[in-house]
Amino acid sequence: MDEEKKYSFQTGERNTFGVVDYVLFGLLLCVSAGIGMFYAIKDRRRQNIKDFLLAGGNMSAIPVALSLLASFMSAITLLGTPSEMYTYTTMYWWIGLGYFFTIGAAAHIYMPVFYRLRVTSAYQYLEMRFGSPTRSLVSIIYVVQMVLYMSIVLYAPSLAMNAGKAY
Repeated sequence: MDEEKKYSFQTGERNTFGVVDYVLFGLLLCVSAGIGMFYAIKDRRRQNIKDFLLAGGNMSAIPVALSLLASFMSAITLLGTPSEMYTYTTMYWWIGLGYFFTIGAAAHIYMPVFYRLRVTSAYQYLEMRFGSPTRSLVSIIYVVQMVLYMSIVLYAPSLAMNAGKAY
């Protein structure tokens, strides 16, 4: 193998997985799968939408907030935010300020309407308001947007990791 491909900045040689690394990685995957299997078996009697989508309506705000935060984090956010802050300095903070106003507006304008109508998603509301064809069209648009977004979210970190291999 080429000597250039073996180089690592920290050790001066190519880093590869060893036996301990594979065992720990496999253990991590087994524990994650085990947690999913445990709750799938434990909650298999829950059959209604409220239990499935809303956890029975009895979750506190902290796990819901952490779940939303984790769903909005991506490798692009982790790679791009420091670069944006470095390039545009404190101007990037205005985006964060805009988020607070948007969250407040959504919480006081949209959420009360959804709560009173007892809908579990914006798609259900669109079907109630405009009919099934509108819900289907918006769902298709969302799927296309997410496919494009996920391709970028997966491609950008792979470029960054590939650039790191060149050294």
